[in-house]
Amino acid sequence: MNGNQQILDKSDNNIDFATDKSETYTTDSGSNNLAKIAMGAIIGGTLGAVAIALTIKGTAERINQGIQGLGNGVKGAAKGVNNTVQGVGTAIKTVADGVNYTVKDVGDAIKDSAEGVNNTVINTVDVVKNTAVKINDTVQDTVDTVKDKAVDVKDSVEDAANISNSESQTSNVPDEQATYLLIPVDKQL
Repeated sequence: MNGNQQILDKSDNNIDFATDKSETYTTDSGSNNLAKIAMGAIIGGTLGAVAIALTIKGTAERINQGIQGLGNGVKGAAKGVNNTVQGVGTAIKTVADGVNYTVKDVGDAIKDSAEGVNNTVINTVDVVKNTAVKINDTVQDTVDTVKDKAVDVKDSVEDAANISNSESQTSNVPDEQATYLLIPVDKQL
């Protein structure tokens, strides 16, 4: 048995002895009739209210005005929502423009800073490179000068030695003089 089925009461009064049928079940039709009456009352009341409303002069106009008022209210609410959404959209656009400008400004500042650092590094490298080249040239010039002077000193010493050899060969040296030759000896400790 489910919840939609009604429990049937056993009736002791409805026994038909001619057919030998006992315990016939009957349904309670009172609640079913009550539902039918309620439905009829609702339908009748609705139809009656519509009939009365239509018979009263101006009721249709008032209904129409009420509906128009309701439509105008919805229309006004929609306009209000539209205005609010437009205001929010404008505010968001303003904030987005401000953020865009700020990010662009920060980006430009970083770009300028990076370019400045790059230029400084390039200039510094060029100066160091030029300094190294100039130092190399100076050292090379110094070495060349020292070589030239060493050659000049050597030539001067050789010239002096040649002159003294030629003078010593041409000079009259008495035989009684002894010539000594000095040879340096390394001292080892």
